[in-house]
Amino acid sequence: MKAILLVISMLVSGVSFATEVQYDMKVDGITCPFCVATSAKELNKIEGVKRVSSDLVAGLIKVCADEKVTFNDEQLKKLFLDKGFTFRSMSKKQSCDAA
Repeated sequence: MKAILLVISMLVSGVSFATEVQYDMKVDGITCPFCVATSAKELNKIEGVKRVSSDLVAGLIKVCADEKVTFNDEQLKKLFLDKGFTFRSMSKKQSCDAA
């Protein structure tokens, strides 16, 4: 029994979880949940994106993703412009806000 528990604890401790990061994207023109939904649909297509949320008052779209996921300004300008919005800036946090 002790051997089984030892093996299980070794397996569990050997599991590594991908670290998540959060990108806060300042976007002009998002004024309603539908605005966010159209952009979130595109962002969720990107491999490694875990969830997309928003703060409409602040004009922020928040993307929680694996640390492997990276965004650049040109990519985001195009993505949001195609949806009718204006990408302004982005900041990165080393952990995601609670869901």
